[in-house]
Amino acid sequence: MRRFSLAIAAALTLSGVSVSAQMLPINAASADLPVAAGQASYLNLGGAVRDVVVGDPTVADVSVVNDRTLVVLGKRPGVTSLLAFGASGRALADRQIVVSEGAGVTVYRGANPSTYACGAQCTRLTGGATVP
Repeated sequence: MRRFSLAIAAALTLSGVSVSAQMLPINAASADLPVAAGQASYLNLGGAVRDVVVGDPTVADVSVVNDRTLVVLGKRPGVTSLLAFGASGRALADRQIVVSEGAGVTVYRGANPSTYACGAQCTRLTGGATVP
């Protein structure tokens, strides 16, 4: 996915495509966990957690609140993986954490919104419209 810069946002706005920034909540049904740098969100699991692994702890940190709840803290923009396992070794979560610079970006192409988390590059979180 291409880097989403202010120049692209300005060009989209001038061409009739509106761009707005908003905080991105964690959607439990989504494969990605969007979180802003310096912000925290929680994730409920379907079972009791025993072990948690974060691929790159410089991007995000995860704390266990209780046996079924994790708190994800965005440290710096980027993408990393989150794995959580139950007592039997069964995988409870295998997700991608996408940390953005403070807020997400929503791009509207007509009535079709697409939401992106942007760091060194942008990752689409929701929506079906493709940004050229």
